[in-house]
Amino acid sequence: MKLFKNGAVILIISICGLLAIVGAEIYLDTLKTQPYTPQEIAQLGYQRININTASAEELAALPSLTKKQARNIVDHREENGSFSDIEELLNVKGIGETTYRRIEAYITAE
Repeated sequence: MKLFKNGAVILIISICGLLAIVGAEIYLDTLKTQPYTPQEIAQLGYQRININTASAEELAALPSLTKKQARNIVDHREENGSFSDIEELLNVKGIGETTYRRIEAYITAE
């Protein structure tokens, strides 16, 4: 009977751990999507970040953008001049379609 109790405790702990892992994965998946549309950003009064003047630190604050990607944007801008359109970010090393889609509502190229 004692073996059953110990086994039951281990089973319950294992199930709780599994549920925690699954819950964390679901939560992390929600972070990978863009939380607001461009229209919602405008309604909230959020000021878009100008990719032609922003520092690497300011760019790194954008959702889903790493410090390395932000630095690549600044380096690309310094080497090639200002961006005429935000879609030109797709020419920056490390910025793909997914990253672009996640940040496009938050940026401008003025």
